[in-house]
Amino acid sequence: MTIRVTFDRQLSRLSARVETLAQMVAGSIEDSVTALKQHNLELARRVDCYDAEINRVRFEIEEEAYCLLALQAPVSHDMRFIVATISVVTNLERIGDHAAGIARLVLRMGENGMPVQLPEFDEMATLLKAMIGDSIQAYTNQDQPIADSVIARDVAIDRLHKTIYEKLIAIMTSENSTVENGTFALWISHNMERIGDRCANICERVNYLVTGDLVKPHRDPMP
Repeated sequence: MTIRVTFDRQLSRLSARVETLAQMVAGSIEDSVTALKQHNLELARRVDCYDAEINRVRFEIEEEAYCLLALQAPVSHDMRFIVATISVVTNLERIGDHAAGIARLVLRMGENGMPVQLPEFDEMATLLKAMIGDSIQAYTNQDQPIADSVIARDVAIDRLHKTIYEKLIAIMTSENSTVENGTFALWISHNMERIGDRCANICERVNYLVTGDLVKPHRDPMP
């Protein structure tokens, strides 16, 4: 077996492990949102505990990537792939942190849960699920158009976060009893907004992988 064939197999294994990590993270987000909607404290605890496993897998992949850099001394596209992979798994692990953050906030809310049901939370969750899936598809297939579409969708997440913020502030201002859990809800929205940013970060690294250009693509400002 030639050195090139062995290296290609190592790169394929690295990519497959990133997909596994992405599936773990996507599951944590889905469970954290379910825990929020159903006031399911036991599910929230599981999400919080599972974050340690996500961290472990991230560091294993990162260590594997560093070994390939050191032992194979890759150049050009291969080097960009490994460097991009390190950034991708870092952002995935941070997304896992945000999912765990949502779960911990659900626990702090307790049995009472959200002070009010806002449809924007469901909209954000649906958008984020698609963005995570598309960002990993963009990475796996090195698909720049898909990466650019994820980056563009981050504006919609920002807009929903702004709407939630305004609604919750209005509710808390008019009803003092909602202030504590309303504040927790604001932080949940913030965590969801940051997940969108992390998906965009992944796709910026896909653009680097494809083009070799580290300059961030232009993101249209939120109106």
